[in-house]
Amino acid sequence: EMRDISRTNFEWRENGDPTDFCSNAAELLFDYPPHKILIASSQSDPYNDVIAKQFFERFSPDNCIISIVQPETDMDDNVKSEDSTTTTTTTTDDKNGPWQTEPWYGAKYREVNISDELKEKWSNPDQKIDERLSLPQLNDFITTDFSLRSEDEKIVVDKGENDVDYREIPPKLLSLENNMAGLTMWHKLDQTFKVPKSYIRLQITSPNAYRSPRSMTYARLFQKVLEDDLNSYVYDATVAGCYYKVFCTPSGFRINISGFSEKLPLLLDVVVSRVMSIIQEMKEENHAENSPLSLKFDKAVENLLRETKNFRMDSPYETATYLTRMLLEDNVWHVDNYITEMEGEYFDKNPLTLQECASVVDECLSERTLVQSLCMGNIDEDGVLGVAKVIEERFLSRSRPLTPEEFPRLRSLKTPTREEAIQIFGQDVASSPIPIVVEDVASSESEENHAVEVVLQAGAEYDLGFEGTAIIELIGHIAYNSAFNQLRTKEQLGYIVSAYIKKSAGGVSSLGVVVQSASTLPDVLEERVLNWLDIFRSELEEITPERYAMEAEAIVAQLLERNMRLSDEVASSWGEILSTDPSSKRFKDPQFTRVKTIAQVLTVDEPGEGSGSDVSDIKTSADLKKKVLNFYDKYFTRDAPQRRIMSSRVYGYSARSNYEANKEKVGILSNYDDTRELKRFLSVWPSAPYWI
Repeated sequence: EMRDISRTNFEWRENGDPTDFCSNAAELLFDYPPHKILIASSQSDPYNDVIAKQFFERFSPDNCIISIVQPETDMDDNVKSEDSTTTTTTTTDDKNGPWQTEPWYGAKYREVNISDELKEKWSNPDQKIDERLSLPQLNDFITTDFSLRSEDEKIVVDKGENDVDYREIPPKLLSLENNMAGLTMWHKLDQTFKVPKSYIRLQITSPNAYRSPRSMTYARLFQKVLEDDLNSYVYDATVAGCYYKVFCTPSGFRINISGFSEKLPLLLDVVVSRVMSIIQEMKEENHAENSPLSLKFDKAVENLLRETKNFRMDSPYETATYLTRMLLEDNVWHVDNYITEMEGEYFDKNPLTLQECASVVDECLSERTLVQSLCMGNIDEDGVLGVAKVIEERFLSRSRPLTPEEFPRLRSLKTPTREEAIQIFGQDVASSPIPIVVEDVASSESEENHAVEVVLQAGAEYDLGFEGTAIIELIGHIAYNSAFNQLRTKEQLGYIVSAYIKKSAGGVSSLGVVVQSASTLPDVLEERVLNWLDIFRSELEEITPERYAMEAEAIVAQLLERNMRLSDEVASSWGEILSTDPSSKRFKDPQFTRVKTIAQVLTVDEPGEGSGSDVSDIKTSADLKKKVLNFYDKYFTRDAPQRRIMSSRVYGYSARSNYEANKEKVGILSNYDDTRELKRFLSVWPSAPYWI
């Protein structure tokens, strides 16, 4: 069985990253001759009963180490080992060391020898061996059918004299039987990569998942419980090359199924069936019984709470980007909202329960929903219709399609211009180069780094259009090297320095600069970033038109780079589908040629030849330079009329006094309550796509 799996994975291995291949091949050369490095990791040696016997002889109590890790450790020197019949106590003596503290993280640990009595019991058990401790059955997910649907005579397209690049053909929208309300199915049969693999993507959109911190917490808990529940069963599928993932997002739930085509319908049915059946079991569960499902739920709560708290311990630059998001995006929940749902006074009064979790998730999945799906790869239309039938039976049988007003939309807020900030805060912010500053301090006492993120909004993609979107991408491309050279190499402010194009909810584009430093305070970092923005403007002026054309050509090459694996093509097509609004007649169709159009804007020719773009009047490299400078002057320079700038500062723990000193200052938001109040003054950017 393992030999068959290894052979299958080798024969149908797809292209990977050349750098990773070279690195792995170099390591394999230590153990294998050059002519075997391609197959070495997939080749199985013949069975040898002598080696097998020697291997199993090493499975003995005298040859084992048991590691026990738990959040809270009983510091009693008596260590108890229990089973159903005896209790063995091992005390500290010459063989069993005392509790110690490891020097790096301060964790408590000790080493305890297993008693001879317990080792004898394990070696000669007086009870019947648990029936579950046995060799598994044959793996039902091992693929035996590797036929390609693209070679079906009814499907193969005659290329004729000119070869067709099927990667250029987008997925098509299928017409479904009975006009299944609330479901759109996209399909593309792979005729390029020729592998017997398929990908199924589901987006189950619901307005209920993100309606409150509690509902989002329940969605995340359900994800963890489901994953824990399915682990033992889908392990066989994973070994055989079939994979699944169920995860929640603010817009609902997503289900990803991928792997060898023959077994994918089985895995899809297993996953979606269990999704719905576990909801029913949770509704009927009595939490007080400490049943397996209750224990999984309690474990999920504990893990999610720990992960959420650990979010506060992120690096300062990551915290800074989070603070920015909390200000710029409308209707988002703060991390403290989630923690309140899982511990504290409110949690004690209204604890999380299995039954409520099941009700919330059931409402998200099967009451008011809209489902989008993409089936791509070695799957024909009949197979896609089979997937549609599963979706209809499991999710849509009780569902009512969403109305356009119910469709969840995350939108971004407009950072105030200088005049707008004066209207909000008064004349005290008139002289400040950045009228809005969000501040926080690192939670960890050992955190020595400071960080700042400066964000300058350009606008919504709808306002920028294809030309504006292309120009800001070019600015971000050039800015990265300039910022790194000035702030990192010359000024040596810190190891983390980056300039980039920041995307926020609703398709809003901004120029972002982030710096993290152990030696420079955030307000000084902020000044250096502002100084770099002036330097960068001068650099843009000095760059020749030919250099602009060369930089644009590099972006075009990235945009038009062909997908080398089926999974890459699936990811790009699925991304375009998810950017649509199926509830809207005008915004429901994906723009699969969007990237090509942006590339056309950045493709400049010699004077007189024309770029061929019908969405931009940029024809030459000189035109491109002029457009870039005008764009920068409009949105990013100090005196730009449309300059919308804000900054997020995070102080290292040792600089907490600086943070405290800035509290109550005009224009500085020192906690999320301040941010929440400011957001009430801000208007939103349009969320319509720019390609309509």
